[in-house]
Amino acid sequence: MSQGLNQIQEFLRGLSLRQKLLLAGGAAAVALTLWLFVTLLDKGKYVTLYSGLKPQDAQSLASRLAAKNIPYEISTDGASVLVPTENLDAARLETASQGLPRNARLGFELFDTPNWAGSDFSEKVNYQRALEGELERTLQTLTEVEAVRVHLVLPRESLFSEQEHEAKAAVIVKTRGGTLSREAQQAIPQLVASAVDRLRPDNVTVVDAETATPFLPRRGPGGRVSFDSDEELAAAAVHAIEPVVGADHVRASVHVDYDLSSSEDTSEIYDPKATTALTQQHSEEQAGGANPAGVPGTASNVPGSAAPTPTVLSTLDNQSSKTDSTTFAVSKNIRHVTQPAGRVHRITASVLVDDAADAKQENGKSTTVRRKRTAEEMGAIEKLARAAIGVDDQRGDLLAVENLSFQSTPVETLAGPGKWDRIRLLLQQWAGALRYVGITLLFLIVYALVLRPVKKQAIAAFKQLPAQLAQPLGAGAAAGGVLGNIELPPGSEEAKRAGLLKKELADRIKTEPAAASHLVQTWIRDQKTK
Repeated sequence: MSQGLNQIQEFLRGLSLRQKLLLAGGAAAVALTLWLFVTLLDKGKYVTLYSGLKPQDAQSLASRLAAKNIPYEISTDGASVLVPTENLDAARLETASQGLPRNARLGFELFDTPNWAGSDFSEKVNYQRALEGELERTLQTLTEVEAVRVHLVLPRESLFSEQEHEAKAAVIVKTRGGTLSREAQQAIPQLVASAVDRLRPDNVTVVDAETATPFLPRRGPGGRVSFDSDEELAAAAVHAIEPVVGADHVRASVHVDYDLSSSEDTSEIYDPKATTALTQQHSEEQAGGANPAGVPGTASNVPGSAAPTPTVLSTLDNQSSKTDSTTFAVSKNIRHVTQPAGRVHRITASVLVDDAADAKQENGKSTTVRRKRTAEEMGAIEKLARAAIGVDDQRGDLLAVENLSFQSTPVETLAGPGKWDRIRLLLQQWAGALRYVGITLLFLIVYALVLRPVKKQAIAAFKQLPAQLAQPLGAGAAAGGVLGNIELPPGSEEAKRAGLLKKELADRIKTEPAAASHLVQTWIRDQKTK
């Protein structure tokens, strides 16, 4: 080991300053090239591991990934953690095993640890929390949902029907693009209702976190939940008018104002001009007949006695009476009206129609003449728009239909891609392959300009090393031979120099036995050739 270090030291001592600088530059170039290879070839595509994180969650995830030697990056806002594609599965398993991120709502992991001292009430509360957490995780898998919060009211059973209540749910959604699509608005209530026992989609309220307004459902045919928006109503108006005026000759804009308050109204209306008979009673009495007559006493009742002469009966006058009783009351109308939240308060719409185009034949050529539409045509178009949008005058809806000339912009022929555009497109298509080609070319350039000259100089220097070592050894040997044959007086200068030369020669042979052996073999070959 020491022999190799000594040879290297001797080699470096024999180099000039320029050679040393070239050698150092070559080593730095080799290190830089290796670093570029490792960095560029090992740089994979990073994908999102978690997003919407709180700072403490991002810090915990970063610490765990660093402990497991998993490369990661944190987004500029500090709310997302990214890992290479090939490490995504391992990172998910590792973070999930540690329960990260911890600030997220837990799901059924709440029941992983048994709670032997818990009551039945605490078990129900934990079940509700777990169900809410699982629903939040499921809803966050939707592309349009950035963050979500779910609250559930589970159904309660009771022996008395008035003490029972239905299941309800409230969902607040923070969207990525500012709004939810129609499909997502339909899917969220259905998904939540399907996951909770006896929960109907009507009892699921979905609220936008940015605008604090609910996504309002509407019952369509067959009880299907649908959603109307300004764009849908405008599209319906355009779809109804386009067959009359032609495609791209009508524009519509609709704004629906919803009333988010709920109210109940009870009224009793009395009409003094209208009376109503509540009860009627009718009674009739009649009396009349003959007065009592006959022979008074018992003579007429004794057997065997002669029949007395009957007396003439006297008659009484007939008597009758009638009674009618009617009870009247003022007419009363009781009305109870309940206005739910989310009803349409007012619709404001505008429809813009282009001029009519009539085809005429002039000199055998077909020409198009533009004209303003007649009042009859505009009236028919307005009726179509009112029916398509659902305008209600009693509600205070406003519809404006106007005929204005559209500015037609001539279609410009798009120029084909230029030379630089084609080159840029080609570079984008072959970016991956060109990166490896560029790295290879960089290595070849560094090798040709730096490494190859340094290599040549190093080889030449190593070839000159035996000759450089042979010079002092040869001089020492010659001196040794001379001194061996000539006896020098002790204490003379020549004797001292010869002693020093022998000592230096012995030290060189001890420290560099390989070079000395090589030199001796060279001398032997030279002597044999002579």
